[in-house]
Amino acid sequence: MRTIILFASDLDNTLIHSYKRADLLDICVEYKDEKALSFMTPAAYYLLNKLNKRRDIYFVPLTTRSSEQYERIKLFKDTVPKLALSANGGILYENGVKNSYWFNESKNLISDCYSEFEKGIDYFRDDEYVCFEIRLVDELFVFTRSSAPLTTKIVLESILDLNKVGVYNIGEKMYIFPNVLTKGRAVRRLKEKFSFEKVICAGDSEFDISMLNIADCALCPEQIKEYIKSDNCIAFDTEKQNFAEQILNYVLTERRGNI
Repeated sequence: MRTIILFASDLDNTLIHSYKRADLLDICVEYKDEKALSFMTPAAYYLLNKLNKRRDIYFVPLTTRSSEQYERIKLFKDTVPKLALSANGGILYENGVKNSYWFNESKNLISDCYSEFEKGIDYFRDDEYVCFEIRLVDELFVFTRSSAPLTTKIVLESILDLNKVGVYNIGEKMYIFPNVLTKGRAVRRLKEKFSFEKVICAGDSEFDISMLNIADCALCPEQIKEYIKSDNCIAFDTEKQNFAEQILNYVLTERRGNI
């Protein structure tokens, strides 16, 4: 009997990269107001399209992006991923359509976090270092930017209930996330809903560690391998070759004997 595998992958800096790092022949997969924002190498684009045709592998993008940001991504010319997750797993798409039951379940999971969101938003409004609009993204987490992110983070962590939410920063980007709204939790929910037998996860950042830790096979850059608890973690040298190309080649050609 054929084993059905879930391949859940982060997008930014895993499968796709910014226009700032794009080469001349790279393929644009995201536009905003006619500006090219995100790209894939031709090899990665070809491999992902090949993988998406496989019947024994379900490719699922799993991104922290908002629904609006995710919906700008066009990974395939004539179709969309059969399944996809945005907002750190809080929103599920099935053939490009949001699953309202999943979204309502996500909101129920984080129902005790909204008071913490309000506290965080109130602080952001008074924080002299906040340099961007304050957003409650998809009703699931809070986002803004700070010119002194570590200072902002330290104060937020002193006033918020860290049993309910966590404070994160990537550069100037500031996030308040419910502790239960993780990519790892999303993968578990997806596995239960669709009865996948094995799970491969790929990612490059702190937000991806929770799903990498529960994967049957975790694919990551060498820089974060020390944080991964999975017994089967494959780390790649992203300085030598494009990360997306490496993980897609692995999933397509080497996975069978390794999970």
